[in-house]
Amino acid sequence: MGWTFERLNECLERRYVSGRNLTLAQFRIKAGCTVPAHSHENEQISLVLEGRALFVVGGVAREVSAGEVVHIPPGAPHEVRALTDLVVVDVFSPRRDDWERGGDSYLRGEGPSR
Repeated sequence: MGWTFERLNECLERRYVSGRNLTLAQFRIKAGCTVPAHSHENEQISLVLEGRALFVVGGVAREVSAGEVVHIPPGAPHEVRALTDLVVVDVFSPRRDDWERGGDSYLRGEGPSR
């Protein structure tokens, strides 16, 4: 997949690139949108570039702002609520082969989850 944004639903866009062992993704998320609870085998580090968000990781909620980082261990259930318009960069290891196979339906809902 190229480094261009793909609209996943009315409030969420993503672009990503994968190397041999990791995936780098950038998300643009509109205020009020929720990335629904999910988990995956990948370790994830999220860097908020712009805006504020509520990350819920393993049942623990944490509000984060631009410049802050969230670590999500492999297998941990998590969700993200955009408190403002949001730009986030995520790094995943191992790479997100599930996205390559179309395993991202949790991101492709019929619009925002509020």
